[in-house]
Amino acid sequence: MHFTIRFVLFACLALGLSGCQRPPESQESAAGGETAADATTAPPCQLTMGWDPWEPYHYMDPKGQHQGLDFELVRAIAREADCSVDYQRDSWANLLASVRTGEIDLISGATLTPEREAFALFSEPYRTERFAMYIRAGDADRFAGESLEEMLANGMRLGVTDAYLYGPTVQTLQDDPRFADQFVVAAVGETSATRLLDGVIDGFLEDVFVATSVLRRRGLEDVVKAHPMELESGGEVRLMFSRATVPAEVLARFDAGLQRLRETGRYEDIEGQYIR
Repeated sequence: MHFTIRFVLFACLALGLSGCQRPPESQESAAGGETAADATTAPPCQLTMGWDPWEPYHYMDPKGQHQGLDFELVRAIAREADCSVDYQRDSWANLLASVRTGEIDLISGATLTPEREAFALFSEPYRTERFAMYIRAGDADRFAGESLEEMLANGMRLGVTDAYLYGPTVQTLQDDPRFADQFVVAAVGETSATRLLDGVIDGFLEDVFVATSVLRRRGLEDVVKAHPMELESGGEVRLMFSRATVPAEVLARFDAGLQRLRETGRYEDIEGQYIR
C-alpha cells in the first residue's frame, strides 16, 4: 500500500471532487491473472509482495506467470482478505531491507525473530521448513558419520543463501569466527548447486522441497545427493508485513483468510499441487 495513493483517494472522498482519478499502476489480481486493475472494482487494499526465485514456492513459468506454492497461497489468502497483490523480484537480503523501509509490503516464507519484529508484522505460521545438506554423490563416504561442526573443522566449504535462517545450530556455526570463511554465501540458492558442481564448495544447505525441484529440473538427481545427517527444522514460517505500510487490521484479515483456507480444505488442495 502506498501513502500517496491512499492520500489522494481520501482527498477525493472528503472533498467530493468528481475529477479525481486513481493513479494508474500495474498489478496482479489476487485471483491469479495478470491484469490492470479497474479503479471502480479494485479491492480496498493493495499490496506489493517481494519474491526471489525459490521453486516450488515462487518462480516464473515459461509464459512469464508467477507460479508456486507461496504465490498460490498468498493469492488465495489475499482474496479472502479482500486485497490485491502485485509482485517485485529481488534477492532475499534486498527484500528484507525493502520490508524494513516499506518499499514492499510483504514477503512469504519468513522466520519470526526479535530483530525482524522491530520493523515487521508476522502472520500466523502457515508451513514448516525442513533443511538438508546436499553434496556430490561421490563424496558420501568422505563426510559420513560426522557432525556439521566436525565437517567444518575438517575444512568443508558450505554454501548458504544470503540472509536465510537455517536454525540455531547452523546460526551458531555461522557466527563462530573459526568457520566464518567456510560459509560461501549466494544471493539465490540455485547458485550453490552450480558452485557444488564446479568444486567451489563441498556442500550446501537448502529446503528439501526446493532442492528436490532444482535437482530434478537440472537432471542432477544422480549427481547431487542429500547427506544422511539430520539437520534441525528451520522452524515455522510466516508471511512478513512491513510495519511502515501495512496496518494491523490487514494482518488480522490475512490471518482470518488463512484460517478459512484451512477449514475449507483449500490449503491442502493448493499444497498438494506442489508438494507430494
